[in-house]
Amino acid sequence: MQPIIKKENILFDVEAKDKDDMIKQMVESFDKQGYLSDKEQFYKDVLAREEVFSTHIGYGIGIPHGKSSGAIDTGLCVAKPKNPVVWADDDTVDFIIMIAVSNAGKGELHLQILSKLSRLMMHEDFRNKLKNGTKEEVYETLIENLEVE
Repeated sequence: MQPIIKKENILFDVEAKDKDDMIKQMVESFDKQGYLSDKEQFYKDVLAREEVFSTHIGYGIGIPHGKSSGAIDTGLCVAKPKNPVVWADDDTVDFIIMIAVSNAGKGELHLQILSKLSRLMMHEDFRNKLKNGTKEEVYETLIENLEVE
């Protein structure tokens, strides 16, 4: 099992023309780091989840996620686009955390991660650490705060 986040999955200044492009680039990063067995299936599952309900949570933050047969391990990929990306309706995001979860993985793990992230995002200081931090600071902030069972 891989670590939930790798420094290589923290992407800054990503040039994305729209939400789908942003998601595609994050899926590519997951794939390069060995979290996926079928990147096309995972990509489709993330987009299908977005169709059900937008993962824009406010504060300029999106948390797209997919529980997928295309994922091998649970992991996070973080992205700061070069320019804000339209996410839902006219809402834009400038910070994205994508969660990959294997269908075969622990059933509730992605819910634990989502719940913990949602609670943490309510705190302005936490959001500021993520949005304004260096790659190293973002990595450390997530590692310190996202302990899940």
